[in-house]
Amino acid sequence: MAAQPETRVESPRLVVDAVKGARGDRVLFEDLSFALHDGQLLHITGPNGSGKTTLLRVLCGLLAPLEGVVRWRGQDIRSSVSRHRLESTYVGHRDGLKAELTAFENLQIVARLCGCPDGEGIDDSLRLLGLWEQQDIMVGHLSAGQRRRLALGRLILKPALLWILDEPFTAIDVAGREIIEAQLIRHLEDDGIVVLTSHQALVHSKLRDHCVTVSLQ
Repeated sequence: MAAQPETRVESPRLVVDAVKGARGDRVLFEDLSFALHDGQLLHITGPNGSGKTTLLRVLCGLLAPLEGVVRWRGQDIRSSVSRHRLESTYVGHRDGLKAELTAFENLQIVARLCGCPDGEGIDDSLRLLGLWEQQDIMVGHLSAGQRRRLALGRLILKPALLWILDEPFTAIDVAGREIIEAQLIRHLEDDGIVVLTSHQALVHSKLRDHCVTVSLQ
């Protein structure tokens, strides 16, 4: 009987190994470990104050863990900061938008920071986000849900393998959630990786198919 070919298992792209995080003098989590492969979504859950945002900041390299290590492509992110930041996009719970500029102008800033000074991709982003008709409206006049969708537009403009999102569904209505879920599913099916926090359960079955969960207490 012929020998069966050995199944090749790819190394995980993102590895968190025995990480400890704190806010001030308070330890929020410790000995936290997990690994993510291409096409996986990590859903971080837990009550307010449990350390969800702190963990995201550690994964971004914005905050150093008290103990343990975060590896991206096998390297400690503290020793490969440039590559990690080039291949990841972080959208925090604050929108980071300029209220006195239009929706289009806000995305134009993002496009320039991503190396697209001519604004390539902005029109497509506005359509995908359901904001085409609002492109010339000052952000200060948009609804909270529209601002949240606009903030997530940087995911579309900046090609990044790793998306790190803090409460992406906050203030989003049903239609807006469907728009965001569609972008998440497309990214995962293209072998991208998503890490997100959310108090809400993941509704779409395709998201659940890609999902692993970490609960902070």
